Amino acid sequence: TTPVFQWKVNGIIVGGNNPVYSYVPVNGDVIICILTSNAVCASGNPATSNAVTMIVNPNLPVSVSISASANPVCSGTSVTFLASTINGGTNPFYQWKVNGINVGISTNPYSYVPLTGDHIVCVVTSDAICPTGNPATSNQITMTVNPNLPVSITIAASANPVCSGIAVTYTATPANGGSSPVYQWKVNGVIAGTNSSTYTYNPASGDQIVCILTSNVLCPIGNPATSNIITMNVPASPVVTFTRCNDSITAIIAQPFKLKGGIPLGGTYSGPGVNSSTGIFTPSVAGTGTKTLTYTYTNAALCSASASHSIIVLAAPVFVCGNNITDVRDTKGYPTVKIGSQCWMAANLNYGSNIASSQDQRDNCQPEHYCYNDNLVNCNTNGGLYQWDELMQYDVTPGLQGLCPPGWHIPTEADWNILFTNYISNAFAASPLLFSGFSGFNALFSGTRHINKSWDYQGFATFFWSSTAHGTNKAWSHGMNDTDPSVSLYQAYRNNAFSVRCVHD
Repeated sequence: TTPVFQWKVNGIIVGGNNPVYSYVPVNGDVIICILTSNAVCASGNPATSNAVTMIVNPNLPVSVSISASANPVCSGTSVTFLASTINGGTNPFYQWKVNGINVGISTNPYSYVPLTGDHIVCVVTSDAICPTGNPATSNQITMTVNPNLPVSITIAASANPVCSGIAVTYTATPANGGSSPVYQWKVNGVIAGTNSSTYTYNPASGDQIVCILTSNVLCPIGNPATSNIITMNVPASPVVTFTRCNDSITAIIAQPFKLKGGIPLGGTYSGPGVNSSTGIFTPSVAGTGTKTLTYTYTNAALCSASASHSIIVLAAPVFVCGNNITDVRDTKGYPTVKIGSQCWMAANLNYGSNIASSQDQRDNCQPEHYCYNDNLVNCNTNGGLYQWDELMQYDVTPGLQGLCPPGWHIPTEADWNILFTNYISNAFAASPLLFSGFSGFNALFSGTRHINKSWDYQGFATFFWSSTAHGTNKAWSHGMNDTDPSVSLYQAYRNNAFSVRCVHD
């Protein structure tokens, strides 16, 4: 009625007299129980139980960590999250959570398109034997999702249209180019320039320029990007000539004169001593030395071209009226005479190239004259014969130098009248002014070439031009002959060819 229980673990008595024994076994422990009965006539007493050999499995701590296939990522990119489990057993259960909300099913890995700031964790329930910390929660991944940046590029030219031979700079303006954008310029599809946001070259008409931008920003779209196309308009520059229509040699005392000879018309003259607004060259302003004069023309497309030639400006010569002068332009000499307050050449002007009397003298930038009867000997003795416009260099301003030497001019009507007053008036002035007279003026009967291209009056009369015009087709002139002591006044057609006397400025 009162049995005695004796427990043993690994042969060692443990516990008390109790049919139940509790303890924390260790793997391999052998437990038995010995029963001592107080029954009457008990046999096999005490009795030993069967042995229980304990199998004690270790405790398995469960843990899980997760990783993302990419972080940060670009907007719209699917990211795969992988769970790495310790002691998950043979068939662990995965519960993914995004921002605390259960997502997905028991799967590993898990993929979705995240938004920036999303928090991802995974809770794993292990089916291992003796798990601890089960279920286990992973680390948290906070996603950074960068916005997609559209890459673009525009280019602009410093000038278009542009004149031939002018360098043009093209400037690229990138959008979302990043900190180190790469530029690739192309002209007509051929790689050009360097990795720079600008490119400069001399374009030809029709050239097509583009630039390709490769951005290094995060999350670019449309990368690389190609710019707009610039098609160049390069009109031809004008063909400009500047024919010398002025003296190549002059003196600092010469009158200002208007430059011409630039083609096409409508351009601008420039250089030392040149007033660009009027085109007038003033030797005294230019100073002595060789001066470069330039003609520049700009066409409707604003393209310019220039041509130049030089003029030599000499110092003022030492001159005493009554001595011979030398024309610096062709080295011909002329006697001079002082009459009253004026100094006159005492011989007729013989400057320029002789042309046939069958031709009219022209505004061709070549000083021209006739020799009476088309005989050069007559020019050498009596000087040349000039049509009025040629003599005036096609300028109607009275008192101009015209074809006279530097420092001299074609006499105006006022100059002639001053001369005549030295001999009372023009009614009496011819006799002293003729070669047979006493004045030293030495007027020769050099004759004329009429407007009808006929010769007349040699040996009988002479006519001198005035620089004073009369209307649009005529100019004043003065005639002297062998029989009349007076000096005649004529309104002569400008196409007549008369002799010329120059008076000192």
